[in-house]
Amino acid sequence: MSRRVPQQRSENPFAPLLARESGTLYRHATRNVVLCYPNTYGVAGSSLGWQLLYRLLNTRDGLACQRAVLPDDPGSWRAHGRKLTSLEFADTLGAFDAILVSIAYELDVARLVEMLDLAGVEPLAARRSERAPPVIGGGPLTQSNVLPLGPFCDVVVMGEAEHAMPKLLDWLHDGVGRTELARLAASERGFWVPAVHGDAVPELLAAEVDDLPSVGQTRSPDTELADMMLIETSRGCPRYCKFCVVRAPVAPMRSVPLQTIVDVLDSPALDEAPRVGFVGAAVSDWPHLKGALRASLARGKRFGVSSLRADRLDDELVDLLIAGGYRSLTVASDAPSERLRGRMMKALRERHLLAAADQAKRAGMGQLKMYVILGLPDEREEDCAELVALGRKLAERTRTVITISPFVPKLHTPMAGDPFEAIPSQERKLDGVRRALGGVADVRFDPPKWAWIEYRLSQGGMDAGLAAMEASRAGGTFSAWREAFGALDARSPEHERAALGAAERHALWPVSGAR
Repeated sequence: MSRRVPQQRSENPFAPLLARESGTLYRHATRNVVLCYPNTYGVAGSSLGWQLLYRLLNTRDGLACQRAVLPDDPGSWRAHGRKLTSLEFADTLGAFDAILVSIAYELDVARLVEMLDLAGVEPLAARRSERAPPVIGGGPLTQSNVLPLGPFCDVVVMGEAEHAMPKLLDWLHDGVGRTELARLAASERGFWVPAVHGDAVPELLAAEVDDLPSVGQTRSPDTELADMMLIETSRGCPRYCKFCVVRAPVAPMRSVPLQTIVDVLDSPALDEAPRVGFVGAAVSDWPHLKGALRASLARGKRFGVSSLRADRLDDELVDLLIAGGYRSLTVASDAPSERLRGRMMKALRERHLLAAADQAKRAGMGQLKMYVILGLPDEREEDCAELVALGRKLAERTRTVITISPFVPKLHTPMAGDPFEAIPSQERKLDGVRRALGGVADVRFDPPKWAWIEYRLSQGGMDAGLAAMEASRAGGTFSAWREAFGALDARSPEHERAALGAAERHALWPVSGAR
């Protein structure tokens, strides 16, 4: 039996956001579920997967879905005793028949705890009553290490959601309780039930080409991809970069035909959208990219492309980007040197990056942005020196911004067992690169200490999720995280061996649907 039909409230704190949003679905039904994204509205609203699920969950008669996000100032909400509510009807999360969660990044595990605490819902599945709404997780995190999510979820959808939706819609429509949901899901492929399976994570399942493309449901000026309707051009990747979880052996590329994308551009959903976002893990490798950009321009729409490979840029593509509203060019070198790019199977040479800078200058773009990873295995002083030399060459051609991120080994990649470079060592490298390029290129970087937290979560088990809960409740500062992991290590002095064992255990994690 449904707990109750949510009622819209005049004091909805998210009303100003919804007033600027297009595509919002206001529905009531016998069964009501809430779809959570444990981050702010600006981040959540730019997730195509979150939008896809929102629409799919609202297509079933007798079932309605609202959304929930973290407020920009959760501390203020706590201080004033305000409970987290849904976007559409300001209903508290515990009033729904089920709580669904889309998790993209490791650090969002702690944000999920914060979200449930703020909503007055017990985060730990083992402590929730049978009458509490089941918590169902899923999202991109399942492609890496889903174990830290285990303490908080009754069921987790493994892999791409399309395969699970028919079963999941049936269960949600029928209003099954927590125990029955766990029993049903444990017998189906592609579902992980932590209380039943433990650390034995089932296989990932992948969507078929016929299930694609995913198309956005909402757009808003308040999201990171402002006023942009998202269209998925492909899923997976044809390449073999050793550091990436979305690589050909794990997530083979499935391309959408150009005519299908053109049909989407001509659909009513795109009528009012001023901008289109073509998204995918490897959009530059999608063979119909230029055709889609031309079709978008012919319909008077500007666009964005989620990823650009430097070795795919040519005059025609860059001119299309300019016509579509681009004012800067963003590429990734990933490793600091050609030697390390070769070891990582990142088929990219210095000449490709220099050519990208030349293209940015030719087209009159304001700058070139380049992403780099430091802290890689066998990284030497000469590799960092090569990055500095490259930065100077790029800056001679156009204004250059270099954003550096620490290397975080991920499970289900060939580099899963590699170490995380010590934080002081990384900080010395970053400071050296920044000093060497001072006044030449704008060097920005993500602090290594937060990458270390990501590393611990990416390699940890379910107890790492418990550490995330402790850190979240202690304020979420780096000190809180360090103390939480310190306590975990004290309880398990062999944590490094256990982490390596987890990497080896999951390295053979089978992936069905590979084509």
